[in-house]
Amino acid sequence: MQGPPQRDVLSAVRYALENPKAIPSGMNDFSCKPAAAHPYPVVLVNGTFGNMYMNWSMYSPQLAADGYCVFGLDYGSGSGPISSPFWHQVGSMRSSARELGDFIEVVRGATGAAKVDLVGYSQGGLVPLYYINQLGGADEVDTMIGVAPPSNGIAVYGILPWIASNQGVSAAFDSAIPAVQDVTAGSDFVRETASGGLARPNVRYVTIVSRTDSVVQLGDAHLPDGPNVTNMAIQDQCADYYGDHTTYIYNEIALRLVRNSLDLANAVPLQCRLVLPLVN
Repeated sequence: MQGPPQRDVLSAVRYALENPKAIPSGMNDFSCKPAAAHPYPVVLVNGTFGNMYMNWSMYSPQLAADGYCVFGLDYGSGSGPISSPFWHQVGSMRSSARELGDFIEVVRGATGAAKVDLVGYSQGGLVPLYYINQLGGADEVDTMIGVAPPSNGIAVYGILPWIASNQGVSAAFDSAIPAVQDVTAGSDFVRETASGGLARPNVRYVTIVSRTDSVVQLGDAHLPDGPNVTNMAIQDQCADYYGDHTTYIYNEIALRLVRNSLDLANAVPLQCRLVLPLVN
């Protein structure tokens, strides 16, 4: 069941809780065949906790209207106290990366596309890097766009490293939400993801992050400089953007940056405005 487009995160969460089987409009039409203008399907990769509808009920309808074949999945569902029909992306990120890879194979098989483009939000910007770097995904991904991606792991003001260094607390988190351990700066997962370099030469990378994001900082998100890497801070183009970590996926400025990054030849100037945290 496809749910209606949404313009804010609270409305999306409310609808998803009332309709747990809903997916965003425009998503997962496996009869869709990519047009010549957009030859690669776009796979949207969720952030921590939220399901497809919570994450993408603004992006998916717009990208489908732009002419893309759009797909998404809920992955990393937990088996501990956090597990439920609504909350996902809490399990081991290595397992999540394998789930993503399997889903991409299904998408490529259904659409006949040689590669896909990935748009990942938050955790959904790190899991694909592991898939690309360690599971052979570099041959199957054309463009990887990370929206607030914790590419280098995150510390969140030292909280996550503190959890990792305290055995009892760490064990509790590892049982309930293994993804927290994996996303921590300096974790085995982060180091393994970066083994051989964070970026591969035959993939185009874009990172989009806000200087006012209190969860993912610029240094957490940005990839090493290279000819195939574009790192951007939203404020470099829209100075009055003060959005928080939840703002990106329900904000037309961030969405426009993603749309422009997917289709460089038809990029449209941003319509900047004042964006406040929480109220967007």
